[in-house]
Amino acid sequence: MIATPLIEIIKRPSIRKAEKPDVIMSCMDYVIICQVIKRLNEIDMRDDELSFLLGKPNNYVFSFIIKPSDKNRFHEDQLDLLPFILECPFSKIFVNDTQSGNIQLYHTKNIDEDGYKGFSHIVYSPNGDGTRIIWKKKNAPKGSTRKTNKAILALLKNWIDQGYFEQKRDALEIFKKIKAQGMFKFRISDIEKCMKILCGSRQALLQKDSVDGVLRYWRNEILEKMPEISAGTIHSYLAKP
Repeated sequence: MIATPLIEIIKRPSIRKAEKPDVIMSCMDYVIICQVIKRLNEIDMRDDELSFLLGKPNNYVFSFIIKPSDKNRFHEDQLDLLPFILECPFSKIFVNDTQSGNIQLYHTKNIDEDGYKGFSHIVYSPNGDGTRIIWKKKNAPKGSTRKTNKAILALLKNWIDQGYFEQKRDALEIFKKIKAQGMFKFRISDIEKCMKILCGSRQALLQKDSVDGVLRYWRNEILEKMPEISAGTIHSYLAKP
């Protein structure tokens, strides 16, 4: 199994003097990003898994980490979901004593070296002391793949045959339903891989598209037009000349 590329958090004193800030953003938005990184590490969830549950591409959450700003942040509808997804109270994400106003980030730098990607910046306390903060994670090894969770794949195919995907479903709905089964252990990335397989050209059982900014999945139109073709027989149908 591939090791989970959790985000490392490094803090150290800095003697560099403050110059013109590179980023000015809301203190609350900055703290939310900090708390999300911390919570992801606590529950062994990858940033791309959080992106998947939010109905976004893999690098969506990590884009906030490598380029935080007033525009590049979690939106209000997503903030409502974070405590549920990250299995924590609101106070773990929205820290009560967060200062109002903006925070300034100095001497920022993107990290893309030694097998890591991330973001480095300096923040200064009211008395002028600087702290260098680094967020980084290891790149996935080239050519690495994760095993398909066959139990999840079989379950999803069964749901296709039962009509669950006659309605458009987002990743969080699917995750909740699988979790409620309580049948087996799995990672969120297991669901993501199975959904890619089911939407891929080889299986073509599901289709996906962004609806109101969230990726949704539903039964392939081929199956809708030919309802007698089940998930178990679609392979032979697609293979016909």
